[in-house]
Amino acid sequence: MIQAIRAEWEKIWFPKSSRLYLPIAMIFSILMGLVLAFTTEITQNKALSELKPMSVIEVNMLGVDVVTILLIFFTAVQIGREFQGKTIQTYLTATPDRTRYFVAKLLTYFSLSLVVGVIVALIVLGNGQLMLSAIHGQTLPASEVWQFVAGCVAMPLFYIWLTVSAAFLSRNTAAGIVIPLVVLFLPAIAELFPGSIQDVIVPILPASAIHSLSGVAQSGSIEYTGIVTAFLILIIWSLLTSILAVWSFRHKDI
Repeated sequence: MIQAIRAEWEKIWFPKSSRLYLPIAMIFSILMGLVLAFTTEITQNKALSELKPMSVIEVNMLGVDVVTILLIFFTAVQIGREFQGKTIQTYLTATPDRTRYFVAKLLTYFSLSLVVGVIVALIVLGNGQLMLSAIHGQTLPASEVWQFVAGCVAMPLFYIWLTVSAAFLSRNTAAGIVIPLVVLFLPAIAELFPGSIQDVIVPILPASAIHSLSGVAQSGSIEYTGIVTAFLILIIWSLLTSILAVWSFRHKDI
């Protein structure tokens, strides 16, 4: 398994385009966090100085949302290219166990999303703290922001896991992108339904679980599930999608 994961890392880092895309994606996401922070008068009708300290951190942390979307595109393109170019047939000659191949791919991109997510989260957190220091002459203690930051890092972890599963299930780059993006925006779609349906759907959505983990979802709200339940929701989504992807990968010819 270690050799299979190493091979997946080499496939990511060997192309020059990949080595350029990932740093650029992180820089762009960090800059977008700054842009969103300095344009709150347009987006929230409030100057940055009028926001609560935690709101300043939250606006900057939207950079993690941006890098998550960029990672979804990157992951789906990388995996979809193997299926569409039939190069996966060569790789499966070296690693004939399809389940092992899928798991190696999954763990590689999961690890990549962890590294990228943590780096971006820490930098945008630092930007938010610098803004607070400049505006209010204070910063938020780590005890007040650690849960929020950890919850935000869970976002790229889950959605990249989902992207890998979707790409293997569909064997198509476009579907590998669309499926996780649809799941990402399910809360907005759920708002189109009556309240009774929202009460059933919203609490089991991945976005609600991530908001509960980060502390964004307030106790008593339709999104709030509690930390333990939030973990279970994300685990169930992850297991079901990966099991379905493995089944499809093992039982359908390439």
